[in-house]
Amino acid sequence: MTSSTDDFTGAVHQNPYLAAGTREVHAVITVDARGNPETAAPTAAEVIIVDCSGSMGFPAEKIVKVKEAVRAAIDELRDGARFALIAGSAGGRMLWPAEPALAVADSRTRSQAKDALRRLDPGGGTTIGAWLRLAGQLLAEHPAAIRHAILLTDGRNQHESAEQLHAAVRDCAGLFRCDCRGVGTDWSMAELRMICSALGGTVDLVAEPADLAEHFRALMATSMRKSIAEVDLRLWTPVGATVRFVKQTAPTLLALSPHRTHVDPLTSDYPTASWGTESRDYHICIDVEPGGVGEEKLAGRVTFVQTGAHGSAQRLRQVFRHTEPDGSTNEFPDARIRAIWTEDLALSTVINDKVALVTGRAELAKAVQDGLAAHRATEADLAVDCLNRARKLAEEYDEDSVLARLDRIFDPDTGTFQLDQLSAREEMGLDIESTKTTPLSRG
Repeated sequence: MTSSTDDFTGAVHQNPYLAAGTREVHAVITVDARGNPETAAPTAAEVIIVDCSGSMGFPAEKIVKVKEAVRAAIDELRDGARFALIAGSAGGRMLWPAEPALAVADSRTRSQAKDALRRLDPGGGTTIGAWLRLAGQLLAEHPAAIRHAILLTDGRNQHESAEQLHAAVRDCAGLFRCDCRGVGTDWSMAELRMICSALGGTVDLVAEPADLAEHFRALMATSMRKSIAEVDLRLWTPVGATVRFVKQTAPTLLALSPHRTHVDPLTSDYPTASWGTESRDYHICIDVEPGGVGEEKLAGRVTFVQTGAHGSAQRLRQVFRHTEPDGSTNEFPDARIRAIWTEDLALSTVINDKVALVTGRAELAKAVQDGLAAHRATEADLAVDCLNRARKLAEEYDEDSVLARLDRIFDPDTGTFQLDQLSAREEMGLDIESTKTTPLSRG
């Protein structure tokens, strides 16, 4: 399933000391993966889903730039990868190849797929669930591949019910990862974020059609660098413990707990999709049965496994660095989350700096999204309160990109926000930016 060139290295960041009687344990796991796509990559399976509903024809330049973007993505496909193009309107249909199957990428098939784009004419409605189902049908035929889809839309899922879309997303969960891009500002952030949350991808705004090609090129290039398929974060906890949450905190904020699968009564898997050479961070919170003063318990143990057919799992080669209370370090083949109970307040009240940072980033994202939700609900006072909170957090945690967006609508003379200056584009950009994060310093 993988080779000796695949390595996961990481570190556990936490203050293991808890006040007597305390149950809640926090830890941040920083992880760096090294893959080798030249020698170790399984087959890549790619589907590009393009909205060709009627709105894609206005302005006329939009569909032209969409076709350029798809051509740019096709150029990034490596030889031997499998791929297909889906045209999405009132239902999903094969744009290329004609039959519902993936073709093998080479110079001939790339050229044929580009030629097929001439048949991509706008018309009809928007049924994103149907498009995803067709992609799932194609990708399900390649369980050993790294399976990925790019979905582009400019509108909302107006021609099927919300229940139909949610059902399609549930059926596709675990089949493939999906990166979603919305062009313009008439699409639904909630819809695309729901899809990406369930399928493990990213969502972003492409404000101008002219920028689509660079987005598509980057998405496909990143996917082609993936070499470790279907990785799960496996978390063991002791009897009596409860996992409060598992979150990815970098490079984007992503809740993993809703997608947990149980391995046995003490062990659960959390899907992290495919990996290349990259860094990610995870925040884990566990409630444990309190121990006596001076007692130490293992609150959790994290490993990364590669899942295969029929539920089989292979442990990846990995090593984690642990910093001891005396400042020394040890290395173990798993990430160990510990709890030590003490009556010394000087020990138990210290918050680990990396735990504090990821917690602050999550608070910042929530403050932004709560503020935008209040703005949409015309609750101006609540919106201003939330965005003021977000601005203070952005300053505190050096989130300069979010702070810059907030400052565009902040009036320093009055010390408040000018919500009437918040355009749809600015609102969507701020929403997305609040969930993008930089991996923590590995020092």
